[in-house]
Amino acid sequence: MSVSGQPTDAPPIVKKRLPNGLEVYQNNEGETSFLYDEIFRKEMYFRHGIALEDNSTVLDVGANIGMFTLFVNSKSAGCRVYAFEPLPPTYEILKLNTSALPGVTIVNCGLSDENKEAAFAYFPTMSTDSVQLKYREDHDKDLRFGLLNHYRDDFANERSLNRFVDHVMTPRMMKEQVYRCQLTTIADIMRRYELTQVDLLKIDVEKSEFEVLEGIGRDDWTRIRQVVMEVHNLDDAQLRRLRQVFEDQGFSVVIDAYDDLNIPDYYNVYAINRSFAS
Repeated sequence: MSVSGQPTDAPPIVKKRLPNGLEVYQNNEGETSFLYDEIFRKEMYFRHGIALEDNSTVLDVGANIGMFTLFVNSKSAGCRVYAFEPLPPTYEILKLNTSALPGVTIVNCGLSDENKEAAFAYFPTMSTDSVQLKYREDHDKDLRFGLLNHYRDDFANERSLNRFVDHVMTPRMMKEQVYRCQLTTIADIMRRYELTQVDLLKIDVEKSEFEVLEGIGRDDWTRIRQVVMEVHNLDDAQLRRLRQVFEDQGFSVVIDAYDDLNIPDYYNVYAINRSFAS
């Protein structure tokens, strides 16, 4: 493991043409294909009434290489997207993928419950699973499930698949790095950019979800129309707490088990502010 502010032995950034003809820079082929399937083909963030009109304002929290931002740009004419990615190597790819989009503002920081600095574990071969270092200890299980899902169709039996995943998860293959990253709050972002309304807040932050929600000011909740987020490893009590957070702020909420992936305790949350209902 290395501690760094710059990529260590970073592979060259390559471009990939997606099935819809869009070309993107990527961390690696497998992640890009997964994100395309999840975001563009399944439209998993736009279920249970979540929708965007033209000229919408979107916060993409945990933007990674920008696939959700690119999808929103194709879905909502005149949209404004503020995309947040704390990890420097991934941020550089996000910058490449969004540089031609006039309505996109990218920010090299993460979102949390206060302004601070935090250490992140970064996985070059699995950048979407990078996580705050304080959550790293129990993260191998999630990494393993992700790899098993991704490579399952490439192996004839479970034994061969598990042996391959064991190999991929060795320190030499993972090439894990640690970065110290800046964090801020949604309350500060809304003030900084003078946002009077957020039409969609998308959150994908690998176990830091409650911290992001705690960084929303009391008055800011009334300006947020919709929230969609992924959550991991929450027990029943935590799911009830999450639902209560949204209901206390006047949102209707649906929490779906993400059955498309063979990962336990993996959920998608869809919340709509009732005060915006026509």
